[in-house]
Amino acid sequence: MTRARLALLALALGLLAGCGGPQIPPAANYGTIVGRVLDSATNQPVAGVTVTVDTILSASSGSDGSYRIGNIPLGTYTLRPQPPQGYSAPLQPTYDGSISQGQTITVDIPLTKP
Repeated sequence: MTRARLALLALALGLLAGCGGPQIPPAANYGTIVGRVLDSATNQPVAGVTVTVDTILSASSGSDGSYRIGNIPLGTYTLRPQPPQGYSAPLQPTYDGSISQGQTITVDIPLTKP
């Protein structure tokens, strides 16, 4: 009887191990924010600007001013640019919003020189 229980326990543990660990949700369960960082006076791109979503996800703008932040959890978000020295980015309501399943939102960020 003890061998039968041990065999059953081993079989159950083997089945559990075969199921794998926690499942990663499909990419459609996240959203993406893309955009460009521009000098508001000249409309020229501003490179090297860190753009952060909810203090956990971030990206830096490239030489063309573009940035992309993926894998944003669904729901509300707060987007915050960290402008380089010599620029300021006033907080605007357009930097707060909500994102739904598989959605890509475009948020362009105009920077101003004081």
